Amino acid sequence: MYKWIPLLLLCFLFACSSAQEPEASIDAEQKAADASEQTKEKESLRETYDSQKINASTTAETTDKTAITPKTVTIPAINVEANIENVGRYANGQMGEPDSVDGVGWYKDGYQPGAKGSAVLAGHVDSRTGPAVFYNLEDLQEGDEIIVTDEEGTEQTFIVQTSEAYDRKNAPLNKIFGFSYRRQLNLITCTGEFNKKAGTHDERLVVYAVHEDDVNPAG
Repeated sequence: MYKWIPLLLLCFLFACSSAQEPEASIDAEQKAADASEQTKEKESLRETYDSQKINASTTAETTDKTAITPKTVTIPAINVEANIENVGRYANGQMGEPDSVDGVGWYKDGYQPGAKGSAVLAGHVDSRTGPAVFYNLEDLQEGDEIIVTDEEGTEQTFIVQTSEAYDRKNAPLNKIFGFSYRRQLNLITCTGEFNKKAGTHDERLVVYAVHEDDVNPAG
């Protein structure tokens, strides 16, 4: 598994981009075919998001006193301390990405950390100059802590349960973004080999964590 290939490419959940220019040997017909395939993938992704109804209307129904609007995230086990940016969806259905390779994006149209449901944070694995914020995300182990803090300094702590790598075309969006009776936090970055033709890594890594009070609930 490659986290950082020599090409030093930016990557993200469904919107990864290549630092390379297309090879001159690729003819116009092949370019057109590739563009058509990318368009189909974007349309399929948008339909999947919409069909799962991943939006703010479900969030309002499940917010409780522990829900916060996240501003920073700390992951001691991999030495991550990062600011959080609010991101939504692009017009083509892709989840937005943070502006900085050192920043983390919170999917603001989904669930708040600390609310029932699956809050989602995503970050880059690498950049043109080296490793990015989630470069070591795959090293997290069951029991590691993820601490999310709001603007007032209120903390919510989540405990890593497991992690999974998915083919970029078959990530289970409802599991990652959908409702849960537990307060969950899911972290996403790219993994796997870089697919030069597709212009993205082949896989997406998702780390699943649960609020500390829901890991072993009282009673």
